[in-house]
Amino acid sequence: MAISDDLPPQLTKDVKRRSRKRRTVKRKDLEVLISVATRAAHIARDKGFHVVSPEAIRCVEVLRMMRSLPLTPRLIIKTDVFRSVQFLATNGNPKIRSESKSLLNHLKGVLAASS
Repeated sequence: MAISDDLPPQLTKDVKRRSRKRRTVKRKDLEVLISVATRAAHIARDKGFHVVSPEAIRCVEVLRMMRSLPLTPRLIIKTDVFRSVQFLATNGNPKIRSESKSLLNHLKGVLAASS
């Protein structure tokens, strides 16, 4: 029996293959995030250390975002992000200080895992 031309083509199961390459962050994006966090920390410092200001919250959110990004050791070293986060770890605001110390530990882990 011949297949009729008026029938739709047979369905085939398409297998979607994922790329094994992880999405990485660009250097410029990381530098922008660091500058936003630093600026917000400076403004929060001017308003007072124990005041919950929108700038302090913004700085903490940016630091949390940075911790969740897929960072490579080369990117950490090239952008000098380590030194900037160390500066934020000495901030007077306890929330900023705590979050930046947490990010610092994460960055140390990324650097240690590469060696």
